[in-house]
Parts: sequence; C-alpha cells; structure tokens
Amino acid sequence: MPIEQEAKFAVQSVKELRGKLETLGSLHTQCRFERNLLFDTPAHDLKKRGELLRLRETDTVLLTWKRPAPHSGVAAGIKAMEEVETPVNDFEAMRRILRGLGFIEVLWYEKFREVWTLGDALVCLDILPFGEFVEIEGEPETIARAAVLLGLDMADAQALTYPAIVSNHGSKTGNLPVKAVFPERAMDRAATDAGTSPYVATATGTSGKSDRS
Repeated sequence: MPIEQEAKFAVQSVKELRGKLETLGSLHTQCRFERNLLFDTPAHDLKKRGELLRLRETDTVLLTWKRPAPHSGVAAGIKAMEEVETPVNDFEAMRRILRGLGFIEVLWYEKFREVWTLGDALVCLDILPFGEFVEIEGEPETIARAAVLLGLDMADAQALTYPAIVSNHGSKTGNLPVKAVFPERAMDRAATDAGTSPYVATATGTSGKSDRS
C-alpha cells in the first residue's frame, strides 16, 4: 500500500513562499478550489483508529482512505499514512452511497491549493478559511531539504492531517459535520491571495461556488 509522508507548516502568507518556488521549483498543478467531506461511523471508529475516509471535489472527484503507516522511525514533525484513493464520477452520488452504507458526515472543509515541485518534493501552498499552510511531501530527507530551501524550520513542522487541524478550528455548533468553509464575502479575497478565481469548474460541471449543505 502506498505510504504518504508529509509535514505541514503554518505560515503568515503563502505569497512569499510562492515567490521562492517561482525561482527554485516548477509549478505542478495550478491553484484549485477544493471541497472536502469526511465520513466516519456513528461510533467514530475511524477516528479512534487514526483513519480517515474523505470525499474530495476539485475539477475531479476522489474517494480516499488513509490509515497510520506501520511505525518506521519517521522523524518528528512528519506524518506517515498509508493511502488508497480512486476517482469517482459523481460527488453527490458517492455521498449518498456512503450515507446509505451507514457512514455519517463528520467534517467539511474547503481550501485553495496549488502544487509545486522542488527537487524530489511536492510542495503544496494551501489557503484555508482560518489560516495558510505549506505542506511538503516526500521522503523525510527530501522534506527537510525542501524546508531549508524555503526558509522553514523543521522544528515548526506539524505531523497532523488537515482534518485534525480543521477539527480544532472549524465551527462547533454541537451538530455534525464540523465546518470550516469560506464565508461568501471572503471567497474573492482568498482566491486573489491564492492566485485563482473562486469560480472554479468542478467535476459536476458547475461554475459557481460549491454547495456546502
């Protein structure tokens, strides 16, 4: 099973990092708007095991399952997860299937993401409703080298998934799912910071902002 190793860094703004990547790296994927929906059992069995089941929509739709990788001495600040994902044709249809199988929606979050290559590392510049982050993916040594080139300190790296981070920042009304979505008035500003438009085509063919219900 493929193992994903990554480290996240909270930053004031991704703009400075984008400038460095324009000099040091190359653009892998243009900035896109994402919506992510996390599912679990009513007893939250997946969370208890450190697993996640995510349905993500950008210009495509992906269903992803992750679980902690067997202990392999990964350096502090780096998260290692086994990951299996597959494309699906219809976000809402898969959402209904998962509900029908007994899963519940536990967390909903949005972000803008652009992906760069820097040596052997993938560097993601992410803007979420509550903050901006850099995610570096690769082997531990590759992550550390990329962090140095970008002026990031591995001591500040977070070995967390975005669902874990969102759970600490999303709206908590007592009802599920917990949400971290962009207010309508903030979408244009966030899109400008990300260097894209909030009106991004999705796999369903819509051109407006996605439904968050």
